[in-house]
Amino acid sequence: MDERNLLRSVFDLFIAGTETTSTTICWFVLYMLNYPQVQKKIFDEIEAHIGTERVPSIQDRPKLVYLSAAIKETQRLSSITPQSVMRFCSKTHTIRNYTIPEGSLIAPNLDSVLLDKKIWGSDADVFNPDRFIDTNGQLKKPEEFIPYGVGRRVCLGESMAKTELFLYLSSLIQRFLLLPVHPDQPHQWTIFME
Repeated sequence: MDERNLLRSVFDLFIAGTETTSTTICWFVLYMLNYPQVQKKIFDEIEAHIGTERVPSIQDRPKLVYLSAAIKETQRLSSITPQSVMRFCSKTHTIRNYTIPEGSLIAPNLDSVLLDKKIWGSDADVFNPDRFIDTNGQLKKPEEFIPYGVGRRVCLGESMAKTELFLYLSSLIQRFLLLPVHPDQPHQWTIFME
């Protein structure tokens, strides 16, 4: 790899890491404004396991199951990266009688999985963190949850992003009650899926 390619790779990592994390935070705030009962449940969980006297730490993550589920649901539903990183086909492949020639650009569509009603249920277009919690109250890790991609080419910053989101959002909900500017005029918004 020459210096030019190295600089491009570092730039891509920086942009991908900051843009996706900040966009996830924006969507999370929007969902908290539109689902105050979820925000309350997260705050109650934080208050029960951490309190309000100290800052949440990464060691608290296993205790804050509902917050983790809400972060996962935000990533699943908000289409932060509807397409995974584009790839080039290294050799000609045939998949289901369709030939993909060598050198073709491939853009995997993550939304086709993250918003699929066959996987997530008839309410796949509704914000529902409970879909990530099992009957024992533990966090589910469904293989169809792929906002960071899959396989060997999974996002390099996945671990860092999960840590940043947990620390930032747990601290945010611990310290602030998020309220709409005009609570008497609730915004109705939907997500279009076909």
